[in-house]
Amino acid sequence: MNLLKFIRKFPSEKICLESFAKYRLERGISCKKCESKTEHWWNLSDKKFQCKVCKSKKSYKSGTLMQNSKIGIQVWFMLIHLMTSIKKSMSALEVSRQLDTRYDTIWYAMHKIRCAMGKRDAQYKLDGTVELDDAFFVAVDLERDKDEPLKRGRGSQRTAKVMVMVESEKVAKKDIKSKHNKGRKMGFVKMVVMEDLSAPEINYEAEQALKPSVSVIADDWKGYRGLDQVIAKVKQTVTPPEKAMEHLPWVHTVISNAKKMTLGVHHSVSKQYLQNYLNEFVWKINRRNFASDPFERAVCMAVDSYWN
Repeated sequence: MNLLKFIRKFPSEKICLESFAKYRLERGISCKKCESKTEHWWNLSDKKFQCKVCKSKKSYKSGTLMQNSKIGIQVWFMLIHLMTSIKKSMSALEVSRQLDTRYDTIWYAMHKIRCAMGKRDAQYKLDGTVELDDAFFVAVDLERDKDEPLKRGRGSQRTAKVMVMVESEKVAKKDIKSKHNKGRKMGFVKMVVMEDLSAPEINYEAEQALKPSVSVIADDWKGYRGLDQVIAKVKQTVTPPEKAMEHLPWVHTVISNAKKMTLGVHHSVSKQYLQNYLNEFVWKINRRNFASDPFERAVCMAVDSYWN
């Protein structure tokens, strides 16, 4: 849905509110008093839902991503649209200008949406053949920067470790029609910020993100040598830097694009919030070929019960 279609569909606060109430009723509303999902009435006059069983009332934002927010629902809709309708990311400063809303308010709301994106993608596991590699992102650690002299290289306070996993199925030679084709087809992606890249940490994250039946392609990093304890097959190859794009083409493409996003759009990212920015990046990649509108998916994600 482009900007013109969005404006025509949601021209006022009232229409946005009615649409949001419809989304909530379709997804189901949990009543805290009944301790279960129950049927509810929507009362537009006081902007509240009423449980048909116990007659208790709740705010239209209660139990959703918008809970305790003073932002109007139309601004929330505009914010979700801006974050989901464009391929690239947007800075909170630019969004605050466009929506004429305080920077701190927009920054916090955007991170709530990014958290929801991460929670949604955490419900699925990667399958098939998976390219796996680690990356080092430039990220600021404000507390450590104050207390310690700045180091260089892998031990730098401004380096965050990220494990990247990409579904990657081999393409038959007869289907390769361009010299730029990587020879593999990319599927879904996961990116996880980690404290260290030791074997136990890698195994734990791999178990959370991958199905046991997957086949992993990786480089010769020692931390990957115990992966066969949690997945079916691991193929490790010593890869010189100049051959990296041939051995792990899609995982390196994803890493490169993610680094451009963090540096080019956000300029300086804190380690504390790096995972949130990667959640947004991955959420968009994983839905790049979906026929349904990403805005509709994001609103449904915002009202789902795991926010209760």
